[in-house]
Formats: sequence, C-alpha cells, structure tokens
Amino acid sequence: RGEKMKKHGGYFGDDRKNIIDFSVNINPLGVPISLKEKLKASIDNLVDYPEIDGEKGKQALSDKLSISKDNIILGNGATELIYLFSKTFKPKQVLIVEPTFTEYERSLALNGSSINHFDTLEQDDFKIDLNKLSKTIDKIKPDLLVFCNPNNPTGIFTHSSELKPLLDKMKQIKGMVFIDESFIDFTDKDSYITLIEDYDIFLLRSMTKIYAVPGLRIGYGLASGTIIEQLNKYKEPWTINSMALESVELLLNDLDYKRKTEEWYKKEKEHLKTELKNISELKVYDSEANFFLCKLKNTSSKVLRDYLENKGIYIRTCEDFHGLDDSFIRLAVRTREENTILLKELRQYFKVNTV
Repeated sequence: RGEKMKKHGGYFGDDRKNIIDFSVNINPLGVPISLKEKLKASIDNLVDYPEIDGEKGKQALSDKLSISKDNIILGNGATELIYLFSKTFKPKQVLIVEPTFTEYERSLALNGSSINHFDTLEQDDFKIDLNKLSKTIDKIKPDLLVFCNPNNPTGIFTHSSELKPLLDKMKQIKGMVFIDESFIDFTDKDSYITLIEDYDIFLLRSMTKIYAVPGLRIGYGLASGTIIEQLNKYKEPWTINSMALESVELLLNDLDYKRKTEEWYKKEKEHLKTELKNISELKVYDSEANFFLCKLKNTSSKVLRDYLENKGIYIRTCEDFHGLDDSFIRLAVRTREENTILLKELRQYFKVNTV
C-alpha cells in the first residue's frame, strides 16, 4: 500500500531525452528564457545562504496577489507544505474527496489521522455530489476536508459559490478545509483566496506546473495569519534554495511567457480534446486543467503504456488513485507536434477505430 501511494507521473528511464512525457502536467513550453538567463547570472550567489524563510519570494507573491505577507508561506514544492500541514495540525478525522493526489492521504496517515474517503463516481463524470458530501460531513464531522481544485486526475473544478454551504458547515463544527489549487493557473476560474479570512481554509499553490520548473521546487500556501503562524512553528529553516527564491518574482512578472502559454493552451487543449473524443475506444472526461482523464473501453492501461513507451511516448496509468483502476489513463496537454504524434500512435493502437 505504501509503495503504491508513492507513484507519480514522470518518466525516469534511461532514454528520457527521446521520450515524449504525457505523464507530467507541466507547461511544455519549457523553462522561460528569462529565468535561464537570471539563474546563469546568479550562479556565484550559491556561496551565500538563502533567506531563512524566503522573505523575497513572499514579498513578490504579496505584491502580485495583493495580500499580506502574513497570509503566505513558501515551500520546497507544494509537497513540502502538504506534509507540513499534516504535521502541524494532526487532524483526527479527515475526509478526502477522491480520486485525487495520493500524497494527501499518505502525509495525514503518517501523522495519525483517520482517513475517510468521499468517492466521486464514474457515472457522474466524477463531479462532486455536494448534497451527498454535505450528508457525509454531518455523519463523520471531520476535523479536515481535503480536495483538489481543479482536481488531479479528473480535472473537475468546484466553484466557491457551490461549496459555500459546506464551508459554512465545516466552520460550524470547527473543521478546517485544505484546498489544492496547484492547477488553477490553467483556468479562468476564481480562486478561494477571498475566503481565507472568513474560514479556516488552507490553499495550496504550485509554480511548478505553469512555469515548467519542477526541478526548482517552488510551492506556496495561502491562509489566515493565524494558520500561517502555526505552520511556521513547525517549518524547518532554509527549505527554499537561493535559485528558487531568485526565480519567484521574475516568473510572476514574465508577461511574455504568460501570453505565449495562454495562446498555446487555449488552442492545444481544445484540439487534443476534440481529437481524443474522435477515438471510439476512449471515453474522455471534460477537464478544467491541463490534462485529460480517459477511460479505456477494451484494453488495460499498462498494455497501452508499454505499447506507447516502445513508440517513444510515456503516459500516466491511474490504478494507484483511490477509486480508479487499470482502465484509466491521464494525458497531459503538450505541443501540437507532440500531441499529433500521440494521436497518431493511439489511432494505430486502436486500429483507427474512430467515430
């Protein structure tokens, strides 16, 4: 079980340079040129210790998001903050909306939490049944409600206006709400950021996906000053390296990269979705993120993964997600050239069985 939960996207074979990796949900435009130049110029600064709590990065985020630095915490990637949150608050009863990112459960279980799963259903296209979730909260009275928005791997987004009655319910029972917004930069949807002072909400964000810098590890959290203060009591010093800190302000203000990303994303996501839906052997779920969850009708995800890997393509199988099995795969949106190669091989595999 423990090993199963540690699986993530990303190809780590010997032939990484020759593999098109559809298993990782990051911007295929790659590291911004402006950042490459900045990091080269700051290489000599490696001799100095970074700021102990990432003050420079927090200030950049404060300016960009128009919120106080007291509402921000930086992490060595979003994952550090998931584990920090679990270690700090140690909630007794946790309700996780599934299927979703497995590190929430792992981090909370390691800190003694009792895990309850709220399953969204295939027949509902994995949308959250809010009425049913409300009844589950009444029954369990969780200390913590956890969900990802847009959700990984389903791509479902739940608007704050829809969820507000449940937030009120959690507030009534003095429960906290953990919302992972790591993929929100790929949407035009509103964040829950306006609610962090009214509810015990912790919002998790990642700069990895939109700026294609998973190697730098830059994540941050947004919450009330009280929650951030509690987290800082348990936070280890110097978890953010100087290169990452140098990057935050530059990335947030690289408007050219943002424009290019928006142009690529709007066009390519729609194109990939349309072409995937034309393959009759696939069921493609609508997504508000930069990836699509797909159900294979007559084959195993592992068989398809092995076939595609031999063709220089790597995909994410989903059997390790709670509530999914080996009939599901997740495909990231990549460049037109890369998407075309994927589509060609999928059609070949399914014997061009299109509708």
